[in-house]
Amino acid sequence: MEGPLTGVRVLDLSEYIAGPYCTRFLAGFGADVIKVERPEGDPIRRWGPFAGGEPNVETGALHLYLDQGKRSVTLDLETEDGRALLRELVATADILVESGRPGALHEIGFGYEDVREMNPAIVYTSITPFGQDGPYSQFNAWEITFYALSGHMQITGESDREPLKNGGYLGQYGAGQNAYMAVLAALWERGFSDEGQHIDVSMHECAVSLLEMTDMTYIYGNQIHPRTGNGARAAWGIYPCADGFVGVVSGPLRRWMNISTLMEQPVLADERYLRTGAQSELRDEIDALMLPWLIEHNKEEIYQQAQALGLPFGYVSTPSDYFKNEQLEYRGYFHEVDHPVAGTMRYPSMAAHFTDGLWESLRAPLLGEHTVEVLESLGHDAQSRADLAAAGALGAHPHGGVTNGAGR
Repeated sequence: MEGPLTGVRVLDLSEYIAGPYCTRFLAGFGADVIKVERPEGDPIRRWGPFAGGEPNVETGALHLYLDQGKRSVTLDLETEDGRALLRELVATADILVESGRPGALHEIGFGYEDVREMNPAIVYTSITPFGQDGPYSQFNAWEITFYALSGHMQITGESDREPLKNGGYLGQYGAGQNAYMAVLAALWERGFSDEGQHIDVSMHECAVSLLEMTDMTYIYGNQIHPRTGNGARAAWGIYPCADGFVGVVSGPLRRWMNISTLMEQPVLADERYLRTGAQSELRDEIDALMLPWLIEHNKEEIYQQAQALGLPFGYVSTPSDYFKNEQLEYRGYFHEVDHPVAGTMRYPSMAAHFTDGLWESLRAPLLGEHTVEVLESLGHDAQSRADLAAAGALGAHPHGGVTNGAGR
């Protein structure tokens, strides 16, 4: 399938989550994403869980998700021959995405200014914890670092307990999305100027950008936004139910009568619960009236009944819930993708739908699967490839450089 980025070549030198997530979008829209891996592969290949249960560089869950639709080439950039091959690839590329320590690629001749000499039109994208400059630029960080420094943890958790870390890798996925949007903007601008540029994405800054409300609370009122735990006031938060937890949202006071109807508690319609501030002042009393009904009903039933009354409830989904969610099933959100080692699995698609089918879900590549294919496209014949392999430029990988091009 041809997509809007068909004909655009991307060199993906990034590892772990943020960079590969950015390039996953580019690949899904048709770009030729060449994942340049160290001989042992991106470390994310070794992150479980693994399809089949046994550790395998081909079946790590995050690799199978993040590297969909890419081609894999193994190069040992500690060798001069490996670096020479990368220079050949740079000359053919429109975009380069990397996630190394600021300055690390310059040390081997592939910093932005180095690459710009080889290819002035390249869009060079760096995704790092704190950006390319500043006092933190050389510091190490991981997900909890971004949550802590950005202010996310300050507002997460119970008011009388320690702050909590968000689940998952929101900071890194958010940085990947920001990088993807920035790449498209730079590619669009290049169409007018014929000039490339360096995009400098900071994961820390991406995390801070998600806190506009708490920022404004401080900027406008000089106040610290409090942690409110699972509920800011009565009928607004997470409550237990018969088979898990449900998100209760009462909405404006005009909807309060619907809470009374849903909970089968006429007393909740009393005037004392309708006055301004009552839901905060009488929280314990209101909760005590609501809980008996909630714990007698399951989450799906509560959700459907609440929505029928116009109440924007939700429930805390487990994987078994959202993999059979009728809305996601109806919209075909999960795509089945076949992989020669992992087998056929369901993966999340893109959270946008196009009338022209611009997005395509393809499998992740085997380690080094496309090395021969890519070297042939650069003009290296069998003897040249054998010489490069003997010199250690390609590293040793499970497929010995044999490919049938099936990764795209």
